Amino acid sequence: MTEAKQKIYTLLKQRTWFKATDEAIQKEILALPDDCDGFLENLASRPDEIGELDVLKMTKLGYGHFLLLPVFEVRSNITNQIFTYEYVSWKTGNHPGASGIIFLETEGKISHFLVSKIHKFSVDKDIYESIGGLYFHFLENKPQNLPKKIEQEIRFHLGVDHLEFKKVINLGLAHPDLGMTNNASDLFAAVIDISNLPNLTTKADFRSTHKPIGFELKVIHISEFMDYLNIIDDNYFLSAAARVLASKEIDLEL
Repeated sequence: MTEAKQKIYTLLKQRTWFKATDEAIQKEILALPDDCDGFLENLASRPDEIGELDVLKMTKLGYGHFLLLPVFEVRSNITNQIFTYEYVSWKTGNHPGASGIIFLETEGKISHFLVSKIHKFSVDKDIYESIGGLYFHFLENKPQNLPKKIEQEIRFHLGVDHLEFKKVINLGLAHPDLGMTNNASDLFAAVIDISNLPNLTTKADFRSTHKPIGFELKVIHISEFMDYLNIIDDNYFLSAAARVLASKEIDLEL
């Protein structure tokens, strides 16, 4: 057992619900691979009582490649009824990455914004969504672990060898579905200054597209921003847009 896993086990042993969980399920929990430590850390922090529910024990642990689904037996301390509750978690934990909107600035004014169009397996259709990823974060205005396909597409459209952000704004957190998952992603807005864009052909034709498998980037004029709020259903894009519009950090001049 790794040192990190040992610390998690020490915390789990303090939980009444874990001690009441069948030994086979306890072993299954502790046998999860190291890339599930984020899930385990969050699991170990869960109390024995949540609201009006007493958490009695875990009865099942379902999992796929990216997600886990722990099922708990709980008891209402109002009616004394016993039933089950579950939630879905990323294996990386409840705070996995960042999503948001990237704006382009020309001569000091916001001129365009970026959205991605991708086929989503879960809903079986193409959707527009925010820019981000499972392991994506910003550190001192520099992107960390931005998915390569997104980075390559942005550089393709702008005709640059590397991305440089003029400004990155932390917009807080967003929960996609509090009834189903504990996930809370960072929201951000970022600005790239394209005033001195080297690829003038690309600059003049933002509607050109270059589509690798399953992914397309769209660079859209800011005058269409409000229209896209009625087109895009992605929670992270809409949440980021709402906070940008409520903030004084970025003036969209709509």
